[in-house]
Amino acid sequence: MVATPSWLPLAMAIVLLVLLGFLYWSMRRNIRRIDFDEEPRAESPRSPEE
Repeated sequence: MVATPSWLPLAMAIVLLVLLGFLYWSMRRNIRRIDFDEEPRAESPRSPEE
């Protein structure tokens, strides 16, 4: 049987937290680049009522 080092779960948790932090940072930077139009949109055309 292979013994798991006591520090391995802690190292895996730290790696996952770093990965989540990087993904959050990358997503936040890209969301800032999106230019949202503040003008009100026209209503979408509705199907004719029968």
